[in-house]
Amino acid sequence: MALMVMKMTMSDTVKGSFATCDKAKDFLEDVGTKFKESEKAEMGDMMTTLTTLKLDENESVREYILKLIETIAKLRELDVPIGDAFIVHMALNSLPPKFNQLKIS
Repeated sequence: MALMVMKMTMSDTVKGSFATCDKAKDFLEDVGTKFKESEKAEMGDMMTTLTTLKLDENESVREYILKLIETIAKLRELDVPIGDAFIVHMALNSLPPKFNQLKIS
């Protein structure tokens, strides 16, 4: 009965990506496996964003730092260990040359 309720609440697109199971426990294990695969892809996207994030000349430094903090928070939710020293290093190195005085300080 539980399996039937779970399948009825899913859209056909999502439902089709799982193997047919006879037990709700097996179905939940399949869902958990798919979620882990999705989590790894999200982690890769967040790491790419973190390493390629640059300050746009049209945005404020505050907005840039908030984007950086948001990306780091998402990575920490995914249990990616990121040290504070690395974060500061990434933030300072991604600033444009007009912030060289700040980098020296």
